[in-house]
Amino acid sequence: MTPINATDPQKSRQLDGRDRRSMSSVGNQLASHTGVCVTMVFDDGASDAPIAAADGASGDLRMHTSRLRPRGAIVTVLAAVVLATTGCASGGAGGGGDVPGPDARDAAGTTRAQGADLSLQDEFELAGERYEHGQAVLAAAQRQISDGTWYWNGGDVRPLPAADDAFGKAPEGATGENSYAFRAVRTIEPEGATGAAEDLEPMQRYFDEEGWRWSSAKVGTDHEVLADTGDGWWVTWNVRPNGQYSLGVYSEAFWAHDAPEFIKAIALRDPADFPDESEPGVSEPLPKWSDPVRQR
Repeated sequence: MTPINATDPQKSRQLDGRDRRSMSSVGNQLASHTGVCVTMVFDDGASDAPIAAADGASGDLRMHTSRLRPRGAIVTVLAAVVLATTGCASGGAGGGGDVPGPDARDAAGTTRAQGADLSLQDEFELAGERYEHGQAVLAAAQRQISDGTWYWNGGDVRPLPAADDAFGKAPEGATGENSYAFRAVRTIEPEGATGAAEDLEPMQRYFDEEGWRWSSAKVGTDHEVLADTGDGWWVTWNVRPNGQYSLGVYSEAFWAHDAPEFIKAIALRDPADFPDESEPGVSEPLPKWSDPVRQR
């Protein structure tokens, strides 16, 4: 199998160190939100040959030559190529953050102790800032591909419980009860698109320009590139033979005093008034604490 490395390897950036430790978390999040079941295989022989996947599928997540390739970091990816969330089984990620206890920091640099002291109103204000940042990342990435119409895959404002299912490296002690994460997905169907590996190139160039570490993979019959923005967010770009391409933006975990209660409070204020399609830069506003609570 030929590795996907469409840009100049001297300008590419690899996912290294911190990211290698978090790869299983990334796989879980992909499974939860894009329908992609990911199996992480670490080859201590550090061979560059792709590892054959189960059921005849194969994957190839290659590290780029601008830096040393981490020993053993070959990833085999198995995909159920659907846009909607599926029930892919996950064994959970190991590890967590390096800092234990109340000093463990989330994607925004907030400690667990600080998160536990937040009121619901405080959480709404912080979540609004984080949500807007994620939407800005999404819009900028969309414009690398097209300023035209993109299709929505549901609304974006309701966060999900995070824990080890969040992208990146979950902070020590993160659970579905005390942490949450945002995600947003858009799809587009470019004219004449066939899912060619070359269709990753505009996003790969953009990642290089932004200085983000990225890696690309063959995912079943699809091709995908994944980037770490370095500030708590991840961007994925997936191209499929059926011509339906998808862009996803995912946050790492944020601490919450009571994540289920916080998520419920947003849901009760969310009118779920999102469009079926829009141009880049269109987003539904995150509800404010002062917004009326809807009757169930």
